Amino acid sequence: MNEPRGVIVTGGTGGLGQAVVAAFLAAGDRIAVPWIAEAEARRVRERFASPLADGRLLLVETDIAEADGAAALLAAAGDVSVVVNGAGGFAGGAHAETELTVWDQLYRVNVRTVAAMCRAALPGLLARGHGAIVNIGATAAVEPPGGLGAYVASKAAVVAFTRSLAREVPPGIRVNAVLPSTIDTPANRAAMPDADFSRWTRPEQIADTIVWLASDAASAVRGALVPV
Repeated sequence: MNEPRGVIVTGGTGGLGQAVVAAFLAAGDRIAVPWIAEAEARRVRERFASPLADGRLLLVETDIAEADGAAALLAAAGDVSVVVNGAGGFAGGAHAETELTVWDQLYRVNVRTVAAMCRAALPGLLARGHGAIVNIGATAAVEPPGGLGAYVASKAAVVAFTRSLAREVPPGIRVNAVLPSTIDTPANRAAMPDADFSRWTRPEQIADTIVWLASDAASAVRGALVPV
């Protein structure tokens, strides 16, 4: 049996993030999850009471969009070999009606969190010589529809950063991204009640892909943008 890995899952309190946490726990790993709002932490405590109690899951109150917040998460997590950058946000609307503050907000949660976590994690990954970073992009980043300018631009930045960083680091450190389509979550169903849910992707399917990208089975995969 492989030794448990140290894994960070940002956005681990959300619908997709909790599925990712569950998948890594099932693989036998140790996971650290950041949070800001108490309601986020409460959801995780209620779902993962046993892993929290036995120390396999750690909740850390910190703002990972800031350098010191990302560093605090790394320090609390200990030896980390996998970083999943799943923190993010969404906003839609015609560009003429979208305030520039929305661009700032989406850049902060969708791009700056990824940049801050990678910057904090890279020294440790470089020292150990191997590891995996998996970023969460979006299909819309490469097939952008109208009315989502600020959102798709922020996710396109994640895509470009993923490919750039994959070429920057040595081969032992694999940087990839998954590009989900619409995710089948209760919030999305409530927002789009007339949609065909059968065409949406379940969080567990995306989580399985992320775990695979972080595994030895994907040791030759670098700079990939995986549609899910």
